[in-house]
Amino acid sequence: MSARQRLLGLLAHPPRDTTGPWLDLVAGRPGSRGRLQDAWQSEGGAGGYDGLLAVGDQIEGLVPDLLGGRNLRAFYRVDERLGLIGGETVLDLACGPGTLTRRLARAVGRDGLVIAADLSVPMLTRAARSTPFACVDFARVDAMDLPLRDGSVDAVSCSLCLHLVPDLGTTLEEMARVLRPGGPVAIAVPSHAPGPFRAVTETLARFGQARVFGPGELSREMRSRGWDGVQERSLGGIRIVDATAPF
Repeated sequence: MSARQRLLGLLAHPPRDTTGPWLDLVAGRPGSRGRLQDAWQSEGGAGGYDGLLAVGDQIEGLVPDLLGGRNLRAFYRVDERLGLIGGETVLDLACGPGTLTRRLARAVGRDGLVIAADLSVPMLTRAARSTPFACVDFARVDAMDLPLRDGSVDAVSCSLCLHLVPDLGTTLEEMARVLRPGGPVAIAVPSHAPGPFRAVTETLARFGQARVFGPGELSREMRSRGWDGVQERSLGGIRIVDATAPF
């Protein structure tokens, strides 16, 4: 069974068009969600983001722990954080240009499935072009209205997405809904700078019309919604949060 056939079997509702490099599963056309999200919807923004992630992907194994290498590796090695052993169905939410998707694909192997999902067409175009794995399929989705059936995936990777969604709570609930009970999630979100530098990140967030998270903020929100085993750590300007879905 192909990745496309497997993905179709997991959808709550069949799409009108099942051809093309990805399935468009967004109901209607969402309006602007802020300047930063609008940038990711452009060819230039997608290209810049692709280049930035590619650099980190190439050097993460070379950076010493004293210079933040351990946390940098935690950001990229989502397959290890999710405990993948092969054969799992994984949702890569906000897959971007496919940098983490490729790692997940190698981890689940040919018996698994990676659903690379994003709202941005330029991001999906890059991901589909650079991810030649038979176990991967692509979908355009809204993170606040995931088109998957309840409990249909074994794990979720969600890197640099939650700061862009208009309703954080709805997105967290959607991720918990599509995960099997006890399934793991690996999240990365932008973090406020410490001390007096926080004013800088607050200004940047307001300009980009995006959210920036303080220490423990996302963890508290997840615990309040029933997520288990929530663990958080700092990676400079990024916070890493791992948890498991409620039973």
